[in-house]
Amino acid sequence: MRVDTLIAELRTGEPARASSHRGQQLLGLTDGELRTVVDAMVADGVLRRTGHRVHLSGDGMALDPIMRGRVDELLRTLTAAAAKPPPTDAVAARLGIPAALLDQLRATGELVSLGPRMDLTRESWATILARLERLAAAGPLSVVIVRDDLDSARRFAERILKRWESLRDT
Repeated sequence: MRVDTLIAELRTGEPARASSHRGQQLLGLTDGELRTVVDAMVADGVLRRTGHRVHLSGDGMALDPIMRGRVDELLRTLTAAAAKPPPTDAVAARLGIPAALLDQLRATGELVSLGPRMDLTRESWATILARLERLAAAGPLSVVIVRDDLDSARRFAERILKRWESLRDT
């Protein structure tokens, strides 16, 4: 949820004036102070920030045990493949994971999308980012350098490099 939307939702639940009921007290915080509270919650690990959005931290979405097992198997398969993952939708279909759940995994950050049918796990992406930073310290990066270092295919190296460069630009 966007931080400004979260603050607006807090404001809509606030009563117009204080009442004698314990749950109907005025909030008494400015928007800036509310943003400070959100920042403190991010620092404490209660919330996770992605740009202007915050998400509840934790082990991810609450799934039933069978679907959680399927998702865990998908993540293990993609992690084991490192920088050459198989098509995510094909593995998900084989495991019985619906496309809507894949979208939720991307939205929560468990999957990092490089393009259609190209996803990495959060852990794989973090490892790749660290390797790219070390490579960039030695000189400019190219698709060939990234492909060779990650032992990946050219199409993955292109997508990885493009995503990494967009992150560095922001």
